[in-house]
Formats: sequence, C-alpha cells, structure tokens
Amino acid sequence: MRRIIISMFIVLSLLWSCSGQCQTTASSVGKADTLSNDKNLDELQKGIDDLTKSIKLQPDNDAAYNMRGIIYFSMGRNQLAIDDFSKAIQLNPTNAEYLDNRGRVYNKIKRYQQAIKDFDKAILIDAGVAMFYIDRGDIHLKHGDKKIGCLDAKRACELGNCALLQKAKEKGFCR
Repeated sequence: MRRIIISMFIVLSLLWSCSGQCQTTASSVGKADTLSNDKNLDELQKGIDDLTKSIKLQPDNDAAYNMRGIIYFSMGRNQLAIDDFSKAIQLNPTNAEYLDNRGRVYNKIKRYQQAIKDFDKAILIDAGVAMFYIDRGDIHLKHGDKKIGCLDAKRACELGNCALLQKAKEKGFCR
C-alpha cells in the first residue's frame, strides 16, 4: 500500500512539474511499479526497457532510476539494482526510501555493514518510518547487536509495526 501511495505521488509530481516529454517518463514510472509486483520476466523486462527509454529522455529522473532498481531487485539482478538506487540517491540524496531500497539489496547479498549504513541514513532523513527500523533491526538481531536490534524493533512498534518485535520476543531476543 505504501509503495502504491508513493508511486502515485511520484507520478503526480512528475506530471505537475514536467512538460509533455516528462509525461512519458511519469507513465513509465507508474507502469514499472505495477510490473515490479509481476513475476513474468517478459513483462519485467518490458518495464526495464520503458524506464531505460524514459531515463534517456530525462536523465535526472531519480524516481525512474528507483523504479528500475526495484524491478532489477525483484529479478535478482542485484548489482544493477544497487547501481540504479545509487544513481537515484545521487540525484536526490534526501529521499530516505531510495536509501532503504539499496540497503535491502545490500542485506540480501550479505553486505550487512553497507546495509546498516543506508538504513542509518534513511532514519536520519525520516525517523518516522517503521520499515526503516525494521530493516535495520532485523540485521542487528540476525547478525549483530541484539540490544540495538531490540531497540529498533521497539521503535518500529511505537510507529505502528510490531511484527519484528513480536518475532524477537518469541526468539527470546527482546523483553
């Protein structure tokens, strides 16, 4: 749901602020977000192709890089996802979601310290998002400092998502 709302905001923002050329880009971003939930590789590749065309038209479109990164990540093309999330971050360093997305890829490929750094930065930018604490806390609980992991799980719960805290309590990591 969060991704849908964010995508709609991005599309509306692009349409609001761009000329006709950007409308093509905004359309591709919205299409790619829909495709990233699809497991059909042909459709996913089509989304990548559409976003690549959009990026050529508007190379400073951080949202397009982010969406293409999401698709690459869903396809298991992790280095390409990291590259696109990094470019989105370079273009818009205050977007915490881009940092969280890259951190998730780093986590998946077991580069935990880099993931934690990205989650730390995301939290510094927007401390009100439970998922950022869940992502960082999960790494700490599995591979690092259980105390920090519990603090993150508790903070995520305070922000409305208690799933990690519940799991950590069941495993005896947190009280």
